[in-house]
Amino acid sequence: MPTKKQSAANRRNAINSTGPRTDEGKARSSMNALKTGIDAQSELIRGETQTALSELTAEYYDQFHPVTPVERMLVDTLIDCEWLLRRFRAVDTQLTENAWHVFDITLGKVFTDNCDVFARLQRRIDSTQRHYHSALRELQRLQSAEIAEPDSEPAPVTSRIQTPNPENGFVPPPLPAELRDASPETQPLKL
Repeated sequence: MPTKKQSAANRRNAINSTGPRTDEGKARSSMNALKTGIDAQSELIRGETQTALSELTAEYYDQFHPVTPVERMLVDTLIDCEWLLRRFRAVDTQLTENAWHVFDITLGKVFTDNCDVFARLQRRIDSTQRHYHSALRELQRLQSAEIAEPDSEPAPVTSRIQTPNPENGFVPPPLPAELRDASPETQPLKL
């Protein structure tokens, strides 16, 4: 617990600390504590454009026309996976170019010297591709099940054998011949 003297010093220092003043500085400082993308307000990083992401999103929604929340989640998963795969391709290129220019060596040497980095990147690519294909299979399964189901509600199943209801005076119609002559197992129970 701070002392009164420390608290007073903190207040005096806070007056001098105004934080970033420009929009660019505010945008940069908003990412200071970001450790993972789970809390990110934007899916974009430097070098990516909102236009490209919007076009990709529109293409997927135009192709799959998600209707239910589950379908929308699966389409969003497909978009996220493709966006990550595009990013990973750029990372691969940048890693290779960076090592190549810094050390001025052959491509084989770039790979062997950075094998662990490329292996980690490849695991991320493989995992993202599996996730993509899993979501795609599930979306296709859901949408094919919707097509197989009729659009209209099925008619309620009514029994052909109706019992009399003395309270309302209902008298059932006579049983059809195939039910009258049926075996005892199919005959209605007499009450």
